[in-house]
Amino acid sequence: MPPRSVAVVGGGLAGLTAAYRLASRGARVTLLEPSRIGGWAQTQTYPVSFDRDGRHYKGEVTLEAGPRSIRPRGGPGAPAMLQLIHDLGLDDRIVPIPNDHPAAKNRYLYDPDRGTLSAVHASPLALFNPRTAPAVRQLMLAFAMEPFRRSRPPKGDESVASFFTRRFGADVARTASAFVHGIYAADPAHLSLRSAFGILHAAEKKAGSVVLGMLRGPRPKAEVDAETAAWAAIGPLGKAREGWSMYALRGGMGQLISGLEARARDAGVEFRKARVLRLSPDSRVNVETSYGPLRVDHVVAALPPPRLQRVLSAPLPHLSANPSTTVGVVNVVLPLPPKDVHPNGFGYLIPRGGHNPEGALGVIFDSTALPGTDEGGLEGAVTKLTVMLGGPHWSSYGGVRVPAHDDELVPLALAHLQRAFPHLDGVHPLLTVANLNHACIPTYAPGHGARLRELHEAIGTGPWAGRLSVVGAGYGGVSVNDCVLGADLVAKSLDEGTVTGLERWAEWE
Repeated sequence: MPPRSVAVVGGGLAGLTAAYRLASRGARVTLLEPSRIGGWAQTQTYPVSFDRDGRHYKGEVTLEAGPRSIRPRGGPGAPAMLQLIHDLGLDDRIVPIPNDHPAAKNRYLYDPDRGTLSAVHASPLALFNPRTAPAVRQLMLAFAMEPFRRSRPPKGDESVASFFTRRFGADVARTASAFVHGIYAADPAHLSLRSAFGILHAAEKKAGSVVLGMLRGPRPKAEVDAETAAWAAIGPLGKAREGWSMYALRGGMGQLISGLEARARDAGVEFRKARVLRLSPDSRVNVETSYGPLRVDHVVAALPPPRLQRVLSAPLPHLSANPSTTVGVVNVVLPLPPKDVHPNGFGYLIPRGGHNPEGALGVIFDSTALPGTDEGGLEGAVTKLTVMLGGPHWSSYGGVRVPAHDDELVPLALAHLQRAFPHLDGVHPLLTVANLNHACIPTYAPGHGARLRELHEAIGTGPWAGRLSVVGAGYGGVSVNDCVLGADLVAKSLDEGTVTGLERWAEWE
């Protein structure tokens, strides 16, 4: 019998989605969140005015402190996200970035020693172009030679750094660290390959080679067929996304959060601004909060796992096993058109090592990466950049002090931009907005999948059986698509009985 009353603990994207989906299915839902709704998704609009070349400019800019783009492929979370956007009536807010757009084709690596940008080419012909940067040529050669490399995978899980060193060599592993920085802001030596980049593990397992496995298709047919059916169920929008490299929302990701909150309220979700102090199971679940006590049939926990562990009266294993990384995000608005600042494209990432005293992870060229998302009338007149700092530079890499306050991030970001773009000397930003996001992205340490299997078993067979489900980035993927998928699966499956939220890891080996 499905639970009649549910407490959703945590008001980020996963918690909001779970609350909305459960209430739409008839459950009586209370969402508990002590601070702002939306979690790491933070969209703000700021007024800006300036004079240039005898003309006065005035308008608004929309800035993101968290995620800003969405992938329309890459697993079952992609159709789950687009279906959610469609269900919320936000189709007219979608801003597609076509496959042939410069933001899709032009992505860069930054060499901190040379202070140069190198385009990451998709075409193999770039291998024979004398203008292709040595690091990129080396990367392409390593992938071309990978099928001929003899390397037996170790027993059990391995780190991303170990995998790339084994399959492609140490130099390529260093270059590949840039892509890890862009997704997980983590040290590849501390990140599980199978949990973070499972498709690469599956490709090698299938063909004995990553490249050959990818060419043959590493995903099981049943999984691909299910995803195809999910896209078809969305209708014309599911077909249109085939021409997109990525997409965003006009007005920013805040449109998704506000749309979810409004629809959840319409569906009957009660929002309480309250901190959860204790969760205790008996025949139901007692929820002690700063707002007062609550008694429900079921709890959906959308908290980071270590925070969940602290409020459980009956402990569960492995919730504190993974560390989380702290990231500084600095939005910078310059009084110049993008063509006068940077090449047309999405942005650049920075590999480990080299002269990087600010601990920069990469820079997003917001103005050209996601055109059409601003509604303030200044698109093309100003340049918006997002500088990402910290992560492993503030932990395992060492050498860079962790800032104590948001304001300390701004001089670091500006110093990095000055070195990357020396022609900006003397250009003063119109606006800088800094956010120090503490422990915001989990690092799935090797063995993560096996630990989730054991956690699934512990929830499903102990005092929490039938009373607790877990969702969110701490378990099955850090992207917005992953968060929506996990919440969707829990909401759909609760009608059928005991659901932990970790059923995908039940058979993990």
